[in-house]
Amino acid sequence: MDPDKIERAMGRLQKTHPRVARFFTLRHESGKRGDRGKLVCTRDDEKFGQAGELCGNYVLRTNQSLGAARIWLIYMTLLQAEEGYACLKGSLGLRPNYHQIEKRVEAHVFISVLAYHLLCWVRERLRERGDMRDWKTVRRLLSTHSLVTTRMPLEDGRVLHIRKPTIPDAEQAQVFQKLGIDWKAEFPPQKRFVKR
Repeated sequence: MDPDKIERAMGRLQKTHPRVARFFTLRHESGKRGDRGKLVCTRDDEKFGQAGELCGNYVLRTNQSLGAARIWLIYMTLLQAEEGYACLKGSLGLRPNYHQIEKRVEAHVFISVLAYHLLCWVRERLRERGDMRDWKTVRRLLSTHSLVTTRMPLEDGRVLHIRKPTIPDAEQAQVFQKLGIDWKAEFPPQKRFVKR
């Protein structure tokens, strides 16, 4: 094989995985003519050991004389607030805000904050019942549970619309149960006749 191609492939590999690449040195040793050679991977044990010592440890510094439990609680509150702002900007859709009229901007922000309060209630309710999954996981899990409308044309010219929920799978039903939601009662089938 061409040594230049091998070097480029090793560079791409290191660029793709920089967190691992910092601990390893790769080099290609070419063999005899016609031989592919070999790839030599050497680990920097000193850097690897230093990173291992830091793994799983938090160092929190403050100018306040508070106990460790209180400092940790404040830190976790800060993390929840940051996660909330990220959620407002991301999955709850606070940004981008394309409205031109002030009342519409205020309404958009109000609905987003209302949605965030609902989100906090859902997360807290699940945590109280031992479900520690983050919002993205819960949202992805519940995203496949939906309402379905079936349209049936009748002989008299009307169209019957029947709207009902899909049946939740076991995990979705468990989340609904933990939230105290009776999905059958909340989403009863609805029939509606429409003229064509």
